[in-house]
Amino acid sequence: MIELTNYLSSTLLPNSIFMKITRIIVAILLSGLCWYFSCDLSGNYWWLLWFAPVPVLLVSFYVGGRAAFIIAFAAYLIGRLSWLPYLLKVLPVPLAILFTVLLPLIFALLVLLTRKIILSKQNAWSAFAFPVLCCLLEFLFFKFSPDGTAGSLAYSQANFLPIVQIASVTGILGITFLVTLFPSAIAVAIYHRFNKKNRAPLYIIFSFVIISILFGIIRINGKSSFQNSITGGLVVMDEKFHAETDNPEPDNEVRTANLYANAVARLAQQGAQVVVLPEKAVNITIATDSIIKRIFTNAATNNHIALVAGYTEFINDSLKLNKASVISDQSMLLADYQKVNLFEGEARNRFMPGKEIATFNLHDISSGVAICKDLDYQNFMRKYGEKNIQVLYVPAWDFIEDGWLHSRMAIFRGVENGYSVVRTARQGVLTISDYRGKVLNEASSTNNKAASLLARIPLHITKTIYKRFGDWFGFIMIVLAVYFIVILVKNKNSKRLVAK
Repeated sequence: MIELTNYLSSTLLPNSIFMKITRIIVAILLSGLCWYFSCDLSGNYWWLLWFAPVPVLLVSFYVGGRAAFIIAFAAYLIGRLSWLPYLLKVLPVPLAILFTVLLPLIFALLVLLTRKIILSKQNAWSAFAFPVLCCLLEFLFFKFSPDGTAGSLAYSQANFLPIVQIASVTGILGITFLVTLFPSAIAVAIYHRFNKKNRAPLYIIFSFVIISILFGIIRINGKSSFQNSITGGLVVMDEKFHAETDNPEPDNEVRTANLYANAVARLAQQGAQVVVLPEKAVNITIATDSIIKRIFTNAATNNHIALVAGYTEFINDSLKLNKASVISDQSMLLADYQKVNLFEGEARNRFMPGKEIATFNLHDISSGVAICKDLDYQNFMRKYGEKNIQVLYVPAWDFIEDGWLHSRMAIFRGVENGYSVVRTARQGVLTISDYRGKVLNEASSTNNKAASLLARIPLHITKTIYKRFGDWFGFIMIVLAVYFIVILVKNKNSKRLVAK
């Protein structure tokens, strides 16, 4: 009887179909739910991302390649479902479904390749394979996707400020590397049963994560003096006063401009030195050009403040511009920026993209202005960093559900390049953040109601490694990915020769 019990416990049960299926289902659900909550549009469960890949990676080491692919696909598909309601609102149904399915397919291929590398190398250093391949995938998306850095895993960590600081060194790709390295190392450590010969590599791997977090803690706790600062005001009118139309009603647009002028006056009375209006706050046609621009100019000069006003300019029936004008308290036009990176809807709706960044000097402060989607693109925003601006003003317009996420994407550009970001969004989140990504004040307009805020903006001339060297980390990921693939091919060829 004892022998039979030992046989069942050591041989039959671990290899039974029931136990295998149970483990697989548990792994899919654990990883899937962790991805679902950590990669949603709120950032509330960022910590789950640090553990999400562990079950899927671990199971993939013990099953065949086809099973590993299906498991990884199913788990990540569950995670991507958190985005589906949002995608269905901003994209046609076929495209929303395509994007929901496509990323899990790519991820499953990535896990399959990771599995082969780890099983081939049979040492703890192979834990680098998963983060390297994840970063390679993101880096290629950054370079070739029409949406820039949108969708990066790094943005899920916006509420974990210590890890955000590594973006000043590597760009956001370094954050993706850390949040995939940690679970990969855990999975590999468990697979090798914490073998003594693998302890040193694992200690080194975990030290990367610990050192990065310590660097972040030191950086965010550094002294930040408000002695050199400027007071910024942000305001958005009730959404009912805005109109996205090809035939704007002149009286309505003038009324909206006057409402904004009154709001500017109130913020000036509270101490604002510069006020930022949202993207496309008003529509300006040939008939209303001089009237509305005079309203904005008077709002600046009468209240002795600078004004950053986003608006749509109708050139003719077939051409529109998405612009932001910066008007000084002396009625000087400091910048007249035209949005460079249009989203797909604007391109279809006959908007013409701009070509250049816009920087200017405001109150002896090197400053810049960009519009909404511009901040999705690392390399474009790095141009502002190279100009050593201290603050970036951003008129924006979000889609309600992505208000938090899109505001944080903009904040990451400030961390990468060392400048404060002042962002006013319709149907989104109004934020003022410093060069470390600290949100100094915020308000929401996601309820389509009017919103405003006031905060002092700390000013620093901050040098960052990312600002100086750009995508250096991404190119290292390419080199390492090639190395892992070459090693895999060599091992495969060696096994073939031995077999012969």
